Amino acid sequence: MVARFLANSALADTAAAWARDFRLLAPVREGQAVVYRAWAKDMHPFLGRPPTCSAKEALLPQTENLLTYTYRKDQADLTRTEVFVAEPLPPEPTLLLGARPCDARGRKLLDRVFLERGVEDPLYAAKRRNTLFVTVACERMENTCFCHWTGGGPTSEEGSDVLLFAVGADGGGYVAKALTPEGERLLDKLPEASRAAQEELAAKLASPPSQAVPGPAPDLSAAPERFLKLFGNMDFWMDESARCLSCGVCTYLCPACSCFNITDENSGMKGKRLRTWDTCMSALYTLEGSGHNPRVSRAHRLRNRVGHKFCYHPQEFPKDAGAQPEFSCTGCGRCIKSCPVSVDIRRVVLDLMEKGDAS
Repeated sequence: MVARFLANSALADTAAAWARDFRLLAPVREGQAVVYRAWAKDMHPFLGRPPTCSAKEALLPQTENLLTYTYRKDQADLTRTEVFVAEPLPPEPTLLLGARPCDARGRKLLDRVFLERGVEDPLYAAKRRNTLFVTVACERMENTCFCHWTGGGPTSEEGSDVLLFAVGADGGGYVAKALTPEGERLLDKLPEASRAAQEELAAKLASPPSQAVPGPAPDLSAAPERFLKLFGNMDFWMDESARCLSCGVCTYLCPACSCFNITDENSGMKGKRLRTWDTCMSALYTLEGSGHNPRVSRAHRLRNRVGHKFCYHPQEFPKDAGAQPEFSCTGCGRCIKSCPVSVDIRRVVLDLMEKGDAS
């Protein structure tokens, strides 16, 4: 596929052109945060650092209307009530601009949950088919990033339709690489990248700066087995979870976490059924109607979260012997950056690897 060039000076105009064909979500600065917003006139996308929130809301909205319903009395027989159900309209074609490779890789992990377990989620599937990701390769990793631990990297192509690489040539901009036929059609009106821009990119990829990948990744291939060895060691999990507040910010910002709740909200003779994000770190998440809670403590809940990402998911979707397991974690580091008490999942996993080996 031909490499295209997106100049910094043309970024807003190009995004505006895309917005004529798609519901465009683009990152903008709001205070100290970088958030996705629906495209509006005179908007200026900010691609300078990873968005504060992950991109999963484009596919799994924080609050989603599953259906609406209306009750009506049968006038011929007032002992009967009829229920009329209306499904939501099909999703608009959507383009998400400015995601990072860790977010794009998260799409595959969401697909595992909503498309590949024998029952396809129709609303997720419709959004997935109608959503394109224009992803920005990372020039450097933040000190909370660890995508190279979990099979990714700053320039990973997995899950993206277009990958943008920042270059200084030709006045500054991005070499745009289409990775899917849909991505190629998206770029067909952009000029071909110059030889200087392509050579600069090739040099960057051949010799990335030291800060692009901070240190070698540990070998986590035995993580599922080490977790199971420590599963019943509640002293270990109590130590690791001692600071946790059970606020759930780690799960809400995660590109791969997919827990949700479904509620019916009634108003008179009509109502709607909503799907909303939930968090397994909440004490109410597993509370049963009987009053029993199988994950009553923070230690139990942290064990479940780490176990799902580094044991249960790899076991459900195994790879060939000797290959790096597929973890339900993209290493984006948002959970580390946003945790109010600085719980670091990297430290938990490294402790798991060390103490699980010794047990």
